[in-house]
Amino acid sequence: MKNNILIIDSDYEEAQDFVKGLRDTTNTDWSVLLYENNKIYGIRRYIKFFTVAWQFFLQRRKYKESVILCWQQFYGIILAFFCKFFHVKKQFNIIIMTFIYKPKKGILGKIFFRFVKYAITSKYVDQIVCTSKKEISNYSRTFGLKESKFSFVKWGSIDYEKRVPVKKNLQSQKYVFSTGRSNRDYDFLIDTIEKTNYTLIIACDELNRKSSDNIMIYDNLYGEAMLEYMKNAWCVVISLKDDMIASGQLVLLQAMNLGVPVIITESHGVTDDYVINEYNGLIIKKQEKELIRALNKIEHDDNLYKRLSDNGKIEFKNNYTKYSLGENIGKVVVEVMERKINEANY
Repeated sequence: MKNNILIIDSDYEEAQDFVKGLRDTTNTDWSVLLYENNKIYGIRRYIKFFTVAWQFFLQRRKYKESVILCWQQFYGIILAFFCKFFHVKKQFNIIIMTFIYKPKKGILGKIFFRFVKYAITSKYVDQIVCTSKKEISNYSRTFGLKESKFSFVKWGSIDYEKRVPVKKNLQSQKYVFSTGRSNRDYDFLIDTIEKTNYTLIIACDELNRKSSDNIMIYDNLYGEAMLEYMKNAWCVVISLKDDMIASGQLVLLQAMNLGVPVIITESHGVTDDYVINEYNGLIIKKQEKELIRALNKIEHDDNLYKRLSDNGKIEFKNNYTKYSLGENIGKVVVEVMERKINEANY
C-alpha cells in the first residue's frame, strides 16, 4: 500500500490509539489529516465537507493507489461524487467509515437519496463500514448494492477508564441522563418521565422542548462537562426513534466505560450487536410502562444495578477501545486491498 490517508474530525490526541491499531494491523504507515469539523454545526459543516473533498479531488494524482479512509462518511461520499461527476480515472481507494443513511422527507429528501446513491454505487467507493449487522442487508436493498460492499465493525473510539470526576452535588440529585442527536426519540422519553417522580437531564442542542418540574434540558453541555453529568448520573437512557438505524453506540459505550447502567430501547441497529439484556444493559420495548418498569427494577434491585455497571466496564475494556477499533478497521483495509490484488491477478 502507498501513502495511505486517514481523514478524521478530531484532534490527534483523540485519534492516536486508533491510528496505532490501524498501523499495527495494516503494517503500513498512515498520514492523518485532522479537521475539527465536529465542532462546526449547520450549513458550515457541510460546506467544510465539500471543500475538503474538492481539495482531494484536485490533488487526486498525488494519492495514486492510496487508501483514503474517511472517518466521517461525507468526506468519502462527496469525494466519490466529484470523481464520478467528472468521469475521472480511478486513482485511489475510498473506504467510508460510520456510514449511516437516514431517509429525509420531501423533495430535499429525494435529492439527498439520489446524491448518496450516485456516489456510493460508483466504482470510486471500495468499501463501506457499518456499525451494525442489520444495516448491511438494509442498505444493500436500499441502494441496490451487493452486501459484500459493506463491512460490519463494532464501534469504539473512547479512552478506556477516562478520568471523569465524581461530583457529590450531582450524584445527590439521582437523575436519569440522556444525550445525543441522531435518531433520538426525546418526546417519548420526556412524556414518560414527566409522569413519574424521577428526574431527567437531557444534553442536546437540537431539542425543541423546554425544561419543566422534573425535566432539565441543556443545549450547551459538551465535552468534559457532558461526561461529568453522565458519570454522576444514576442511569443513562437511550431512546431511539427508528429501530433499524444504528445510532446511540457512542453514548452507550461512554456510559459503559464510566460504569453507569444503561437502559436502551429495542433496536436492530444497536441492541442486537452491542447489548446483552440484563448483563451489560437493559433492553426495553419503546413503551411507557416498559421504561418505568426498567427504572423501578434497577432502583429496587441493587445486585442488578451493580451487575450492569461492572459488566459494562468489562465489555468496554475487552471490545471497544480506540486501539481495538483501529485494529478492526485495519482488518477491513487489508481485506479490501487483498481483494484488489486478487482481482488484478485474475
